[in-house]
Amino acid sequence: MTGIDDLPIRDELRGKSPYGAPQLDVPVRLNTNENPYPLPEPLVARIAERVAEAARNLNRYPDRDAVELRTGLARYLSRTAGLEVGVAQVWAANGSNEVLQQLLQTFGGPGRTAIGFEPSYSMHALISRGTGTGWISGPRNADFTIDVDAARKAIAEHRPDVVFITSPNNPTGRRSAPRRCWRCTTRRRTPGRTPPGRSSSWTRRTGSSATVRRCCR
Repeated sequence: MTGIDDLPIRDELRGKSPYGAPQLDVPVRLNTNENPYPLPEPLVARIAERVAEAARNLNRYPDRDAVELRTGLARYLSRTAGLEVGVAQVWAANGSNEVLQQLLQTFGGPGRTAIGFEPSYSMHALISRGTGTGWISGPRNADFTIDVDAARKAIAEHRPDVVFITSPNNPTGRRSAPRRCWRCTTRRRTPGRTPPGRSSSWTRRTGSSATVRRCCR
């Protein structure tokens, strides 16, 4: 064997490129969604203290259900998003990609499909293909907002099992207004799932929380 093409990989994965974001040596790195400002020294010191505390118990598995973390996140979301969020409604994972994979392993898979409105987060399509979920590329307008009428038509035509709506959207930065999101997902002809992507939620403007609230009803 001389290369990856010689390996017995699945046919639908041949020729695909892995996800990646160029790491550029510039002060502001928008492509990797980084904060250009360093952490405050008191916070750095506190993190070091907590790491030292955790290190004393590294011989044991941590809390498998991440109850302490999810409790803190639920309180934070309840305070900042304007809606009551319970611990059972918070999902803890090793990054958004793990959440996406678990969603698609559960609601997608062979014989099922997912739709997203591109350009958007490229991992939606990559993880869909990786889990054997058929991928459907939905349309956007010239200003990168979702074309609601075209989206509703595509959803009615393809009857996807999973619909991805991102707010704010990566890489365009546009948010999906609550009414636009709601119109896309109402009157669906399939009992699928609509996960609203918010990995860039720290950049959110007023309205993004309402989008999530309406999508998750």
